[in-house]
Amino acid sequence: MTRHHLKVGVCAVLDSTVTPHARTFLRALAVARNHLPALGPLEFTLLEDGADARRADTVARHLVAQGVDIVIGHFSSDAAMCAAQHYAGAGIALITPATTIDALTQAQSNVFRLCPPDRALAASLARLALDNGWRRLAIDADDSRHGLALAAAIQRAALAAGLDASATAANGASGASADALVFAGRLAASRAYWQYRRDAGLGKPLVLTDDAASPQLGAATQPGEPPLYVIGFEASQQIPAARPVNHLYRHQFGAEPETYFAESLAAFELLAALVAWAPVAGPRTARAALLQALHEQTFSTSLGPVRFEHGERLGASHAVWRIEPSGWRCQATGPAQAIQVA
Repeated sequence: MTRHHLKVGVCAVLDSTVTPHARTFLRALAVARNHLPALGPLEFTLLEDGADARRADTVARHLVAQGVDIVIGHFSSDAAMCAAQHYAGAGIALITPATTIDALTQAQSNVFRLCPPDRALAASLARLALDNGWRRLAIDADDSRHGLALAAAIQRAALAAGLDASATAANGASGASADALVFAGRLAASRAYWQYRRDAGLGKPLVLTDDAASPQLGAATQPGEPPLYVIGFEASQQIPAARPVNHLYRHQFGAEPETYFAESLAAFELLAALVAWAPVAGPRTARAALLQALHEQTFSTSLGPVRFEHGERLGASHAVWRIEPSGWRCQATGPAQAIQVA
């Protein structure tokens, strides 16, 4: 007898004209399909969710109706929060490489997150503020669910650290009285905010968040410009276990891996490992076995060993960059509690 033939849903923004992260995700899928033989027999369904809750709702219902056993993707918080509930009702695991909103794993027991959650980034940012002597932060965000939730998490972490985080856009603050500015949101909005603040001449340090950790943000600041920081996921080049796949990426695409590559590839590496856990039975039994394995097992991936606790990857880390006239300089890496910036 053969094992259950796994059906896999892959869902995200797949149009690189919308976000450069789409290209990275699709390249991670290409590397996985080329170099993980266990994925060969699997049946994949790729769907576009548009980073939109309404579209994700339609996509999730379709994947459930199609009888998929596991889903990888939904980078957007708006999309993932909507879709996850449909998968939960059908007993389908969702492995998300890059959705950071805290509520995602708190609301559903079928979600497994490879990246650090908002609360971890917020703790890292509070530490950065303390290390730089910033006592008063002005926090702003775009109108995405991700940006708003992350801004709220940053405010909570700042207040818990004894900082003044009352100067938010919600109460009309301009940031003039703040020691530093913080913007939480998607890449395009973060880039626009940086440009707006630079043009306005507001001479304050600015901290951008995870989605802005991309070459598409900009290569350098101008001489004399206030400090610009980005707190985001560790770059694939900073992860020792990812060295072999970084080489594969360079060889296949002639470029350096960008943000989310390691997390995206790790999702497919988990999938390859999970093939062994699909029993000789129907889809309902297979789905339960996959969920149990994700809750209980440790997996070898390009991120290093991966184990989940309450849906969160243990040891998931951030990096802190300072963007200078000479380019990007990584100042610190590690879990939120361990990051120290000189």
